[in-house]
Amino acid sequence: MPETRTGPLAVISDIHGNADALAVVLKDVAANCCRAVVCLGDVVGYGPEPGTCVRLVRECAATVVAGNHEAMLLEILREGPSSRERTNGIWKALALCRKDLTAAERSWIRRLPFTVTDGDLTFVHGSLHRPHDFDYIHEREAARLNFAAQETRISFHGHTHLPVVWEERGGEVSGCTPGEAPIQLDPACRYAIGVGSVGQPRDGDPRAAYALYDPGTSRLSIRRLDYDIPRVQKRFRERGLTGFHHDRLAGGE
Repeated sequence: MPETRTGPLAVISDIHGNADALAVVLKDVAANCCRAVVCLGDVVGYGPEPGTCVRLVRECAATVVAGNHEAMLLEILREGPSSRERTNGIWKALALCRKDLTAAERSWIRRLPFTVTDGDLTFVHGSLHRPHDFDYIHEREAARLNFAAQETRISFHGHTHLPVVWEERGGEVSGCTPGEAPIQLDPACRYAIGVGSVGQPRDGDPRAAYALYDPGTSRLSIRRLDYDIPRVQKRFRERGLTGFHHDRLAGGE
């Protein structure tokens, strides 16, 4: 999607090889006339179609940062095939990238930055506190550490697979779980926003999740979208990816 000067910004994350969920999200992004798409990493991992997801993200996203699954992929590409790719479900899914990704796509992943700043917005996969370590922001103290490293008014995060809004007001940090109604962000506060997961939600809602943010109005929305989960699970099985990450799709676990 080409960048435009109007409309909201779409922030997607944690696609995890789920091409069907990504396609539904990108259709919604187009319907909302978004100015640009930002991807917060974990395009690959867990799911059966890493190559398709990488190609779609490269085509649509103006900005992409590296996730921990991209980092793990680079590790196995350096090491070569190993026994853990046969016995560990996470590494087995990443091993699909050997045949699914071209040399150019692997090179693109190697060049992904850990953080990107654009005006008063910062984008990162985990926490801005040691972004290369991919720390989770699951509780208030982790949010405080993130804000201590945050140099912009708003940061956007993936990694937890949970939609969440952390607010820093007068040095006090609080968090809330957003619904689907738009949220008006306060210009006097700083924010760290978890955008949820496109391909592997973990908040008990199996629908794909992503964020819309309008820089002109400071309004944030978390979008939730249905997609054909049984069809995706069938593709998991066809590529030998049975087990927990296949099963959890249906419950958003």
